[in-house]
Amino acid sequence: MAAGGSSFLLFLAAAFLHLFLPSRALQSVGSLPLDTVTFYKVIPKQMYVLVKIDTQYPYGEKQDEFKKLAENSASSKELLVAEVGISDYGEKENTELGVKYNVEKADYPVYLLFSDGDLENPVRYTGEIKQDAIQQWLKGKGVWVGMLGCLEKYDSLAAEFRSTRALEERQKITEAVKAMVVGTPEAEQKSAEQYHKIMSKVLAQGDSFVRSEIARISKLLGESKMSAAKKLEFQKRQNILSSFQTPSLAKEDL
Repeated sequence: MAAGGSSFLLFLAAAFLHLFLPSRALQSVGSLPLDTVTFYKVIPKQMYVLVKIDTQYPYGEKQDEFKKLAENSASSKELLVAEVGISDYGEKENTELGVKYNVEKADYPVYLLFSDGDLENPVRYTGEIKQDAIQQWLKGKGVWVGMLGCLEKYDSLAAEFRSTRALEERQKITEAVKAMVVGTPEAEQKSAEQYHKIMSKVLAQGDSFVRSEIARISKLLGESKMSAAKKLEFQKRQNILSSFQTPSLAKEDL
């Protein structure tokens, strides 16, 4: 089919969605739709806002990843997830926001992180459009969003452990985590124990343990023969390991 014919069919599909589907069906749970008016009212009042700029009616794998991220943002007290839909036909809604932040249609979806109400200097995400990759990137920017298996208070201790090179301080943190595990709710027990085990391994083998273990698990996760339950277990461990990884070493920043 000619390019013009394809464009016309896309136009008809978008028009149908706009006219006949209820607006709530087009929104993602956990995400706030913004336009050229509400954008300037909402962003300045929030500590962190992750905005996805995309076509007005997105679909497909990348949109599915966004939906998971938006719903999972309920775990964060600081982060608001929002989306701006740009229309390149009709009234061309929200196009001025695309121009303001140098977002081209070929780049959709684009993720921008706004901090402390600053409208002029958002940080643009350039990594893989995957829920876990974006959440790891956010963690590196100081924004905690609960990844599968991770626990917020333990993530904070992992960051303290990672940031100090003093053996005595690391030992103190490891002992504190060991004591905390005892009082951790049963549903979180296995994850809490993983933090202690990883700290103990780092004390014994050095920081290289984290990198080598993440690489090992990544390889295992690539094996198709692994059961779903085992894959879930490894994914949780890998997420917890990422809490011990220096943000600059995270794969989406390489």
